[in-house]
Amino acid sequence: MSGAVVPLGADAKPDQPPRRLKPDARFDGGRLRFVSGPQTGLYHPDMLAAFETTRFRKSGHANRQAAKLEHDGAPFAAEGQLGIVSEVIVLGDIQMTGQGEPFVLLAEHQTMGGYPRIGAVIAQDVARIAQASAGAELWFERITLAEADALHTPDSELLRRIRDTTEPLVRDPHEIGDLLGYQLISGMITGQED
Repeated sequence: MSGAVVPLGADAKPDQPPRRLKPDARFDGGRLRFVSGPQTGLYHPDMLAAFETTRFRKSGHANRQAAKLEHDGAPFAAEGQLGIVSEVIVLGDIQMTGQGEPFVLLAEHQTMGGYPRIGAVIAQDVARIAQASAGAELWFERITLAEADALHTPDSELLRRIRDTTEPLVRDPHEIGDLLGYQLISGMITGQED
């Protein structure tokens, strides 16, 4: 509405400087823990072992639905994969296409799917693949459901950890020891003279 005003309350801590989160190292790829899924048993034990020892690269073909992973070597085929019935799929599911290429399903994945799933990336590691750069190296480590349950952290605890790990936001450039690390002009200059 034209002329609408949103009232602001008083700052609860006006004498404290603003705070920031330390950057997380998720953009470089890394380990993705996963649990077995409904079709894990369709993969021969040797195929599962090969999957867990393969180093993948995040493809440039990624969006909010899924991230494709590329690798050197044989495809990951499931036995009887043509007889799989479409069923509910979840965030983190690792689907294999008919050509044996893995895709990890992300935030806006479809609701049903008929491709075989070798497993599902646990919630704590989905952000790592979603935010990894194209070409980043990723690998999988299978864990048990009990181990995955033990890693679960309630939202209230996550919020507490975030609050406890923030640090003061330093705004005076003279007091910023790692000013070059802020990438204030990323992509503008290379630091080389032509």
